[in-house]
Amino acid sequence: MSTKVNEIVMVNGIEVDTDKAQKMMRKIIINEKKNLSTKELDNLKMIRKIKKMIEEEVECY
Repeated sequence: MSTKVNEIVMVNGIEVDTDKAQKMMRKIIINEKKNLSTKELDNLKMIRKIKKMIEEEVECY
């Protein structure tokens, strides 16, 4: 059984877990694409949703 070690890189002096960053980007893009077709959220609400997603991920890190 192998264990995957996440790659941590420094970006502007901040440690970034590349695996988590990729997952978050995918999640944001999927949400954005869904919203483009449904027009469920206006731009301001979509920005707030994305900011909340990022803040939640940072708190868990």
